[in-house]
Amino acid sequence: MINIDRALRSSIRTGKVVIGSNQTIECGLSGKANLIIHATDCPQDVFNQLEKLEDIPVYSYQGTGKDLGSACGKPFPVATLAIIEPGDSEVMALLREIRGVDNE
Repeated sequence: MINIDRALRSSIRTGKVVIGSNQTIECGLSGKANLIIHATDCPQDVFNQLEKLEDIPVYSYQGTGKDLGSACGKPFPVATLAIIEPGDSEVMALLREIRGVDNE
């Protein structure tokens, strides 16, 4: 099991991550996102748009936008973010969890 908060911070530091609902949805629609993460209190209209993205895995972060913002090292709430390039992070290991594969 990975430490999601540490993986997010590493990905933001060493990879390419887009923060914010509008930019996340744009990245998802354009196919640039490899993984989308949303907070449990993500606005319903944004969540509905994320559900329509067919080829992009979506992970539900088990915390509020405030928690997700803190995990990303930001002083503000983050409802959604898109991982474009994971960098040195192991955040893409979340794909195993999304797909229900557990190798441990």
